[in-house]
Amino acid sequence: MAVTRRTGVVVTLLVVVAVLVVAAVLVRTFWDRARDTFTADTCTFGSYEVDPDQASVAATMIGAVTRYRTELPTRAQVLVLAAAMQESKLTNIPAGQGDRDSVGVLQQRPSQGWGNGKAAPLTDVGEATTEFLDALVKIDGWEKMPAAEAIQAVQISADGSLYAQHEPQATVMAAALSGRRAAAVSCRFDAPTKVASATRVARQVARELGIDTPTATDARTVRVPGARWQTAAWLVANADRLGIDRVAYSGREWTRQNGWGKGTTSEAAVVATMATTG
Repeated sequence: MAVTRRTGVVVTLLVVVAVLVVAAVLVRTFWDRARDTFTADTCTFGSYEVDPDQASVAATMIGAVTRYRTELPTRAQVLVLAAAMQESKLTNIPAGQGDRDSVGVLQQRPSQGWGNGKAAPLTDVGEATTEFLDALVKIDGWEKMPAAEAIQAVQISADGSLYAQHEPQATVMAAALSGRRAAAVSCRFDAPTKVASATRVARQVARELGIDTPTATDARTVRVPGARWQTAAWLVANADRLGIDRVAYSGREWTRQNGWGKGTTSEAAVVATMATTG
């Protein structure tokens, strides 16, 4: 009788354990789905948040600074981002939708000579950034000027003091997107419904960062030998737009669900894996 009783207790405990395991799995599944449903698409830079489109624009701007015809101090990265935050909130505003004839991420006006008097070039974020830098480097002592003063000398806006408020965020974002801080940008967004080809991603990396090593090793993989954290940051910042599922470099790996964690990739290359749909 005692044996039967003990057997019944054991069976009951096994059933309880099984129920708890199933419940834990269900809770985790529901939690992950709820998190995906209710968490807004966002990219984080320390305590700062922007949406993925803004992060993509910022990454393009930093790429334009780092590939500028002459090497510039990191101060230039901060200034151009702070200017864009004030002018457009890091949005590439089309012609006809800005103030008067202002165009693009820096709201430059063709009537004032930007874009050689044409709006079209200014809708390219990289070109708009380069034109800002061309004007900036002509200003004596710009490297040591207060941010608002240096930016105002380029932009000549109605109230140049407003640029100063964006310097702290611009500093953090510039450090992350230039790769001076490793794994310092992380984006979270819904599963993509459209995914760019690996070949297209490799071409965009090459064009925007000025490097010639990106290759599409297969339909879903982009490998960038010799790249550093700036390339990893660019891929994360553009992951939503391009449909990138994971980015790996130097023992770290980013995914859209979990952000940055440990990985196995070496320092030999930055590797991006495209998402699958359907």
